[in-house]
Formats: sequence, structure tokens, C-alpha cells
Amino acid sequence: MPVINSGLTSIVDFAIADLPRKARGARRKVVEEGSAHVVVLLEQQAAIRIARDKFTGDQMCRRQELVDMIPRDIGLNLPWSMGPVIEVDGISAVATEFIPGRPCPAGEGSPGEIRRLLDLVSSIDLVPLRSLLAEPLSFCGGSDWHRVQIDEVLPRIEPQIRALAGEAVEALAGISAEDRVFSHGDLGGHNVLWDQGRVSGILDWDLSSGSDRSTDLASMGVWHGWEKLSKICSADQVQRALIRRNTFRLQQVGFLIVSQRPEPEILAAADNASRWLRENLA
Repeated sequence: MPVINSGLTSIVDFAIADLPRKARGARRKVVEEGSAHVVVLLEQQAAIRIARDKFTGDQMCRRQELVDMIPRDIGLNLPWSMGPVIEVDGISAVATEFIPGRPCPAGEGSPGEIRRLLDLVSSIDLVPLRSLLAEPLSFCGGSDWHRVQIDEVLPRIEPQIRALAGEAVEALAGISAEDRVFSHGDLGGHNVLWDQGRVSGILDWDLSSGSDRSTDLASMGVWHGWEKLSKICSADQVQRALIRRNTFRLQQVGFLIVSQRPEPEILAAADNASRWLRENLA
């Protein structure tokens, strides 16, 4: 991680320089969730997103512009900007609005509320946002994702499980085209905040793209439970979501390769992917 202690403090100070005094003086809490960002919460006032690497930082301005263009009447709280994206010593950060709530515990969440969440996100109009959207699978190669998997990810997978990994990759490549809708790209876990059984807000819009609904359904199924998906979508969409789910850990290896992380980190992720494939698909 490129930001620690005094360096982190100076970046946060710079990002909140123009915020109200109450926000500047609020107690700070570091949240190290996710592989792309560190988040510093200013108690009930704001959240500061700090990119962990240049690859992520280079995308921050465009991603934040996308969030700011999503209408405020969407029915959810979003991390709308409270200031500009700043850069300190090559590290990018931005102050955003604080969103109350907590992640839904894994395996929980009512099907009705999960369906409401999916419908709200997929109803976002793609047209005014098209130039700001990422390519599908942008974080692990975008239009080059298949080559990255075949040439760089699969050789790092355990030899005895490599054919199975290849089948999962080809199944994803073979998904037939469907009508594209707005896709958040990682709609589960700590990216969705809940309050009193209802979704209160959505974080981390970095992977937003035009895709089919199975992209977000896959993340929802992993977090909330696959049995809930059959209550909110068709059997075909569930199957498409499963195909996407089967490559999640391989996609993570691809992300580390594309973002030029150290080889030991890449190999550790490849070992985890091999283990998951062996335990769940073999």
C-alpha cells in the first residue's frame, strides 16, 4: 500500500481543505476495504477515497464525474463529490458525501429489497453517461480480458486445475449478447449499505459499464445467496450469473496482472483461484 501514517494524513488534509469546518475537524477512521482504494471516514460528515495505485488513480476523475452525473432523485444515496479530485505525490484522492448505513451481513437481505436495488441501478439512463462508462471487465483487461486470461492468468493456475479454469473462461467468453443496461459491476458486500432492512446507498462505482443484468446478479448471488436470485429473475439470468461467478477469482488475478502488482501478490491470488475452482467446480 503506497499511503501510510503521515502521508495519509497529508493527503486527507489536502482533499478536505475547502470543506466546512465541522467536516475538517471530524474524527477520522481509516477503512481499508477493497483492493483499489483506502477510505478515510470523517465521522458522519464525509468520506475520502484514496487510490492505492496509479492505475486506479488515473481513473478517478472520470469515475467521479460519472457518479456526479447520476440524478439525485435515483432513490439512493451515492458518494457525490464534495470537492475536486486532488493528487499529492502521484496519489489521487477525492472527498465525497458520507453515506449512512452498514453492509448487509452475508447471506441476508430480503429478495424484494435486492430486486429493488437491481431495478434502481439498471434503470439509470446509459445515454448521457456513455462516454464515462468503463468497458465490461475493464478492471481485468477490458476488451483484452480474454487474452489476459489465456496468456497470463491460466499459466499461473495449478496445472491439474488449469483445464477447468480454461472451461470457465471460455464459458464467460461464450455468453450470448443481451440488451445492455447500466451495471454497477460489483453490487454486493461492502459496496452496498443498508439501514433498517433497506438499501440506503451504493459505494464504489469504478466498474460501472453497459452490460446485461447478470453482471450485477452475479455479485448479488455471491453475497446474498443464490437461492434468492430465482425469486427476482429468470432461470436463464441465474445461469448467466453463475457463469460470471465461476470466473470471479480468475478475474481478480487478471486485475493484479493488469495493474502490475508484485508477482508474489499475483501468485497468491492464483493459488486462491486454484483452490476455489477445485473446491467448487471440480
